[in-house]
Amino acid sequence: MAMWKESLKIGVPLIDGEHKELCDRIDQLFAACNQGKGKEEIFKTLEFLEGYTIKHFSDEEKLQRSSAYPKYKEHKELHEYFKKQIADLKNDLSKEGASIALVSKTNYFLMNWLLNHIQKVDIELAQYLK
Repeated sequence: MAMWKESLKIGVPLIDGEHKELCDRIDQLFAACNQGKGKEEIFKTLEFLEGYTIKHFSDEEKLQRSSAYPKYKEHKELHEYFKKQIADLKNDLSKEGASIALVSKTNYFLMNWLLNHIQKVDIELAQYLK
């Protein structure tokens, strides 16, 4: 599906690389779904996201603090929301097992994050950094 687009770049190679990695993982989940293997892929995706959020959000928040980004607090709150959603999805997985509903819910959440956070909130950060 090729989620990564040059328009997602914020101009910080570390952050851009991490965003690309996220897009690649979303692509993997979509590809698995298209092959009827979404339920097999969901565990790997959620495990990846749990580790990804720790590293990526730490890197992004460090950049915001070092540049005195005025919307740091709001941005950090969005990151906390994302982490909670991933924890909730993992909890659903452990309680109910892999299901088409969970895969769909995860896909929807990730697409929404990509469209509303990276393409809007992170691009706003990029404009501030310039």
